Amino acid sequence: MGDAQPQGFVMEEPARRSITIDATGVPGLDTVLGGGLPRGAMALIVGPPGSGKTTLAIQTGFAAARAGRRVLILTALSEPTVKLVTHMRTLTFFDATLVGDSVQIFNLGQFLSEGLGVTADALVAAARQQRADLVIIDGFRGIRGAASVPQESRQFLYDVGGRLNVLGATVLVTSEADARDSALYPEATTADVIIGISFALVGVRQRRGLEVLKVRGGAPLPGLHGMMLNTAGVTVFPRLEARMVAGATLEEDSLGAALAAAKGEGEPQRASFDLPQLDVMLGGGVTRGTRALLVGRVGTGKTLMGLQFALAGVRAGEPTLFLGLRENAGQLVRKVAPFALGPELRAALDSGALALLRLPAIELDPDRLAVQLLETLDRTGARRLVIDSLAEVERAVNEQDRGRLTGYLAALLEALRARQITGLFIKESRQSPPVAIDFSEDPFATMAENVILVRQVELRSRQHRILSVLKMGFSDYDTTLREFVITPSDGIRVLAPFEADPTVLTSVSGRDERATDRSHAAKD
Repeated sequence: MGDAQPQGFVMEEPARRSITIDATGVPGLDTVLGGGLPRGAMALIVGPPGSGKTTLAIQTGFAAARAGRRVLILTALSEPTVKLVTHMRTLTFFDATLVGDSVQIFNLGQFLSEGLGVTADALVAAARQQRADLVIIDGFRGIRGAASVPQESRQFLYDVGGRLNVLGATVLVTSEADARDSALYPEATTADVIIGISFALVGVRQRRGLEVLKVRGGAPLPGLHGMMLNTAGVTVFPRLEARMVAGATLEEDSLGAALAAAKGEGEPQRASFDLPQLDVMLGGGVTRGTRALLVGRVGTGKTLMGLQFALAGVRAGEPTLFLGLRENAGQLVRKVAPFALGPELRAALDSGALALLRLPAIELDPDRLAVQLLETLDRTGARRLVIDSLAEVERAVNEQDRGRLTGYLAALLEALRARQITGLFIKESRQSPPVAIDFSEDPFATMAENVILVRQVELRSRQHRILSVLKMGFSDYDTTLREFVITPSDGIRVLAPFEADPTVLTSVSGRDERATDRSHAAKD
């Protein structure tokens, strides 16, 4: 009964202590950490040789120094400090004017031979003398090697972390290890933050990734995130799916709320192609704030139609972004030079009304693509987006993880939906007549609100281009086939029903019906 409380006793909750979060200065890393590094925390940066551990730690240190904080860099490796400085000089974030002032560099090697207790005392004394706000211990392997028993290195971290925390210093420790190796667990228990860097050879390609396994009291973005290492230092590209899940808000899902929202919106606004017959088929254009898939074989005019949609947005006063994964600006200008759109495209690019984001489809990282795309959309305030080609995006995702594609595309669409972007995604179809085109296993065609199919068929020794609208999620549409032509004077012109050769459309319809019958028979 000794634990019984007096009558009327009210247990007071302890005052919630706010934790100061410091930015790392590493692009993208603070997002993954859930804001940054908690001040006074001990963070382990773990990865194989060459993965970028030291660069990440030193980059954080120089960012802290530029922000007015005092930084102490301690190397526990046998190499001299001059070698570390020589390495740092190759990086653009290095500032020689800070070294010797707000950035101090020492070597712990002289103390390691005397034992880890002496080394810990020397380290803490240096931090106190320098009034360090951030202490970087580079090369924990050297400390582990000096331990007389395995438990001693763990005790070293515990001791140093606690004493530096009292001084108000944040600690970064780099270590050569696998962040998910159970051999690291004893040391990992002393850390408040664990950052794991992966570095693997996939085929002939080196691939880096960053994972935050632990932030005590925090909410880091889960999973493996893209990472790039170059002379600018480390850049982290947060995983798109994790960003969207973290930023998701619960929405009212009742029927009453949905009906009220629909009533308030009135008639949906349209984003036209400025192609009269196509816009008629679409009921005035695609619904604003939705995404459309434009799919067809090579040579059907998809890129030209994408540029037509982009310039229609410019004419309507909408900032527009064209993401080119194939042609660069010069190639696009040359492509449309023979057409009436040529001068208009050059003027739109020169004025900035049409922005071009060019990402060569070479070793493309899907998270880097997503970060650059969304940042460009936000910076330009674009309301329309054209991506040429979605096939390159899908290839980049599949090269990384084939099981990721559906989730990645869903997250990308959600990010665009949140920004109310009207998008046109161009994609090549590998199927051709007389094979029935089946979109049931195409995740983007399933998720996109609109699907437009363009084809090229041969009849009487001539190629004919045919267009059809297969899907509109929020609107009625014309389901008939239409022929369209591409000429220098008009560019793309969708023919009215009375202008087209009826035998062409009848022939295509017949082929489609026979191909569908064969497809059903094969499935049966």
